[in-house]
Amino acid sequence: MIRTFDMSMLNVPHPTEVIAPLAARYGMQAISVPGVVFEDEKKAGELDALVKGLGLSWGLLPLPADFYQYDLSDEDFASALKELERRAVIGERLGITHAYNHVWPTSHRPFDENFEWHVKRVSAVAGILADHGIRYGLEFLGPYELRSWQKYEFVHSLPGVLAIADAAGGKAGIAFDTFHWYCSTGGAPDDLLFMAQHTERLVAVHLNDAVKGVPVPEQRDMQRRLPLEDGVIDTRDILARFKAAPNDALYMIEPFEPGRTRFHGMEPEAAVRLAAEIFAKLEQ
Repeated sequence: MIRTFDMSMLNVPHPTEVIAPLAARYGMQAISVPGVVFEDEKKAGELDALVKGLGLSWGLLPLPADFYQYDLSDEDFASALKELERRAVIGERLGITHAYNHVWPTSHRPFDENFEWHVKRVSAVAGILADHGIRYGLEFLGPYELRSWQKYEFVHSLPGVLAIADAAGGKAGIAFDTFHWYCSTGGAPDDLLFMAQHTERLVAVHLNDAVKGVPVPEQRDMQRRLPLEDGVIDTRDILARFKAAPNDALYMIEPFEPGRTRFHGMEPEAAVRLAAEIFAKLEQ
């Protein structure tokens, strides 16, 4: 697995030129991909040389759309696929090998109709990425609050997104978020047992903690803690399970609030050092 410093997930505002040397110094193995590499070929080459020269690799490919947003029209989806193809070509040249999307757990479409709608779109997205050597993961969203936004509840668990991925041809894997797993299962170990036996399907792992003292149905998507901060989710155990079998999934910290605000206000070295300290605790 690949220890990744993802600046967008941590809301770190500093440029790659500043963060990359610090990331390498503090033991990171990959760094998030800045949008500029898709807009400026010269800059892309410079940043790629810097990152590779430091012994780092690139993290997740930034995607041009929320492909499964309920109101993304077929026309806009087709346009986004063209942009995805362009980015995938650049990503392949730079050696970017991972990408993901989440699947919303609610819809204005009835379940079966929405399932087929997702299968068609996942097949198209995953196919483009696979053609360029980029592994694609689907993330399920577990919090109860997200399941009631629209009329019909949709998949919100690991088996649900696996069913979509398999129905779409099996080219998509899983982006596993520990908070979403906790909210979807209440901490039941079944999903962990499955993923530990099928790590070849892991594309990315988002590490975080739930809020202590808040019942599972009342956990809020945007309120999460840093891994191990409140001790609700044993992210150390989860990471160890997933690392037991060799795989190339990216793993990263995704705390949302108040962690993102905290990281945003930190000086570059302090932010990277804090992330390194968290990873060290996770990997003890």
